[in-house]
Order: sequence, then structure tokens, then C-alpha cells
Amino acid sequence: MSGLRRLPGPGGMSLVVPVAVLVTWQLLTSAGVLDLEFLPPPVEIGRALAVEVMDGELPVDLAHTVAVVLIATAVAGVVGGGLGVALGLVPALRIHVAASFDFLRTIPAIALMPIALLLLGPGPSTELLLAAYAATWPVLVTTAGGVAGVPDRLRDVARTLRLSAARTVGRIVVPAAAASWLAGARVAAIVALHVTVVAEMVMSPAGLGGGLVESLQGLNPPRMWAYVVVCGLVGILLQGLLRRLVPLGLTGRPAGAAGPS
Repeated sequence: MSGLRRLPGPGGMSLVVPVAVLVTWQLLTSAGVLDLEFLPPPVEIGRALAVEVMDGELPVDLAHTVAVVLIATAVAGVVGGGLGVALGLVPALRIHVAASFDFLRTIPAIALMPIALLLLGPGPSTELLLAAYAATWPVLVTTAGGVAGVPDRLRDVARTLRLSAARTVGRIVVPAAAASWLAGARVAAIVALHVTVVAEMVMSPAGLGGGLVESLQGLNPPRMWAYVVVCGLVGILLQGLLRRLVPLGLTGRPAGAAGPS
């Protein structure tokens, strides 16, 4: 029994595979079995990461990317959430715009980059526009589904209490759809990160994407992999932050409301 108590929990077990991969990777490269010019050992990547942090260049690039991602996610949350509530409340509106919205959300945001460059030129505003555009759709779709899925009995309660339309939306519909909105926001944050990094790689020397391209052009694999690691860590931290917000949305949800499927 004492041995069972010492077994790692789910969080600890989730680290077994990445740690095993890193150890194997380091051993193979140190032994010369894995001798690829652009695949440095993890120790060199960690050393390059420390150098970039100490030099101050990585923190600046990180701050640029995170700022764009957070603003884009916030814009997507407001715009996508607002449109999602409207579409969920008015089935006729949802039917009329469904085809147009389906067409627009299937267009890759990266495909719109040349148009955005012509209209706005390269810069943070263009990155923000593309990231917000791509991130809006997950929030819109999940919010619309959450609003449309509010149980009829909750609407009956609102009618019984003679709540106005605005108070019904604020007190019944929005809390019931909060979990769906947060689920969409989690996806939106990662979509915004992906689009932002790609936009930086293509048209901006700033941010994590710009650092990746600079490392590639400078033939500096350890630095390049260090930036890749940071991109992954940013995604994990964003997911962790938004995952902590989901229970808050569930707490504020009226009893009997349906969550996201």
C-alpha cells in the first residue's frame, strides 16, 4: 500500500513521455547516433534559451507576441461572443447568415495576409487583425450553440418572472452560455497564437515568429529551437489560464443549463 501511495498522479504521469523523449534525444546526440546539423541536443537548446533570456532579446519578442495574442483573443471574445448571442437568440438570423459565415470562417486567415498587407502594411495592427479574425470564429460558433441550447424551462422561468428581454439575456441566457463561450475562448487563444507567429514570420521582424526567422537565416539551430520551445510554453500557459476560468463560467451558470458538447 505504501508503494501505491508513492505512485505519481495524472499530472506526474503526463511528464513521463516528454522527459523520456528529452533524455533519449540527449543520449543519442551525445553518442553521435543522432548527428543532425539542425537538431541540436536539448542541453544546447537550454543553453541558447538562457543566453537569449539574459540578453533581453527573447523577453522583448515574447512580450510582443503575447500582447498581440491577448488583445486578439479579447477582441474575439467580445465580437464572437456578441455575434454568437445574437445568432443563438434569433434562429431566423442564424439561418440567413449561416452560408455566408460558413464561407468566411473556412478562409484561412493566412490567405488574407496579402490583402491585409496591401491595406494596412506590415506591422502589429496587421498581425492583430489577422489573429482576431481567425480567433473570432471558434468563440462565435460555441457561443451560438450554447445560447441556442439554453433549456426552455429557463426561458419559462424568465417569462414567469416577467423579465424584460434585456434582463432575460443578462440573467438567464448569458450565464447559461458562459461555459460554451469559455470553451470557444480556449480554442481562440491557440488559434490567435498560431496566426500571430506565422504573421510575424512572414512580415515582421518582431515577436517570436521574427526570432524564428532570424535564427533560421543566421543558421543558429539552438536559438531556433529555443524559440520553438517558448512558443509551446506560451500555448500551454494560455490553455492553463483559460482552463481555470471554465469552472468560474460553470459556477455562474443557472442550474439545469447545458454546457458545451
